[in-house]
Amino acid sequence: MSMAPTTSRHAWEPDPLTPERRDRTVAEQLRGLAARVHFYAGLFVAPFIVIAALSGALYALSPTLERVLYHDQINATETTTPQPLAVQIAAAQRHFPDLTLSEVWPADVPGVATRVLFSDDDLDDGLDRVVFVDPADASVNGDLTSYSGLGELPLRSWISGLHRGLHLGAPGEIYSELAASWLFVLALSGIFLWWRKVRATRNRGLAPMLTGLAARRGSRQKTMSLHATVGTWLVVAMLGIAATGLTWSTFAGANISSVVTAMDWRTAPLQTSLHGEAAESDPHAEHEDRLGVHTQHLSVAGQAPTVLAAARQVGLDGPLRMVAPTDADIAWTVSQQWGPWVFSSDSVAVDGTDGRLVDRLDFEDQSMYSKLSAWGIYLHMGIMFGLPLQIALAATALGIVVLTITGYRMWWKRRPTRGGLPTALGTTNGTGWPVGMIAAVIALAVGLFLPLLGISLAVFVVVDILASLRAGRTRR
Repeated sequence: MSMAPTTSRHAWEPDPLTPERRDRTVAEQLRGLAARVHFYAGLFVAPFIVIAALSGALYALSPTLERVLYHDQINATETTTPQPLAVQIAAAQRHFPDLTLSEVWPADVPGVATRVLFSDDDLDDGLDRVVFVDPADASVNGDLTSYSGLGELPLRSWISGLHRGLHLGAPGEIYSELAASWLFVLALSGIFLWWRKVRATRNRGLAPMLTGLAARRGSRQKTMSLHATVGTWLVVAMLGIAATGLTWSTFAGANISSVVTAMDWRTAPLQTSLHGEAAESDPHAEHEDRLGVHTQHLSVAGQAPTVLAAARQVGLDGPLRMVAPTDADIAWTVSQQWGPWVFSSDSVAVDGTDGRLVDRLDFEDQSMYSKLSAWGIYLHMGIMFGLPLQIALAATALGIVVLTITGYRMWWKRRPTRGGLPTALGTTNGTGWPVGMIAAVIALAVGLFLPLLGISLAVFVVVDILASLRAGRTRR
């Protein structure tokens, strides 16, 4: 947050309009606007960003916490001769005989329990009941609730709700969208202000951006140097977190979805209808599957072993998520699970009655937007690189806290009673009308696309104008 030098004039009084200020370059005019916007956002929105950052860091660490807290359920006896999948599913069904099978996550390595998920009307939307089965003897390790396609267990699910909306429902989600919107603006305006500051010194280049500028110990300039240096190191991470977070938001997320749909950037979904063209490719499929097993008489649960064998046969390795069909005209969906050091996920639709392939969607065949979206999601959630990424996200969150503390310290050293605020937006501050009009158009466009940012920015401008008018009356 760049501030003007302390003078004897009132805090809100503009600098005298000397010919030099009237003839300021476009870059200098933009710097003045960026400084004011950065100041307001840092002063009033930073607390929301800190809450989102700390809860996000906790969520990023939650997969590791989950493995510790639910160790007895997740882990199983190591064996090289596991019980057949059908036997494991039957054991889970005996645990909840009145529930409907929804998914199966078969254990792919020794020492890990198979997860069998059931739909439960007594649970909130998005939650399933998950039973953990030991593959060694088909004994049940316990049951918990499971949320989302990531299989979030209660701890991670609770932290996710805290990060997303403070457990306040739809009103609470406003805070996270506001934080993500302004984090983007703060990061961009901050790096621009620091770049201008470095250019004004004799030590131009990247090194001062990353290491800071020399300043007196204990001075405000030293705090500013620390603030800007930390921001420079974290700017890429902050922009990435903000951009991916906005895709899940309520208002901005809807706008992003509309643009993606209009531009047709999404990959066509996997075809799961058994009456589609792919399902009719084999006229003998309904009598005998390609594995030579007659299974049309089996229940949905009984089809799972055939579906798993078919998925493995066509090359889906690693941990799999098998989603059961909701009716007889829908195929099973089998996809590779995202996890540490996993960079792609292929999916297939399999007819549970005979094990034939209905459709296939390989990650390499997806659109660039779909790929970037998937990578961004699993980076944001601390999944793609496991514990190292989770630690990096936690460090970023702590860095954001440092930025907030140093920002408030700079403001306190030049608070209104000391006459050190930047020139008010509501006064004539040497900004020419062309730059002002361009800034207004950009603000309007960004505000329409990011509504909460636009509304809060409008509030900042109104407050700034009223404060400027009040200061003017006081001077008179």
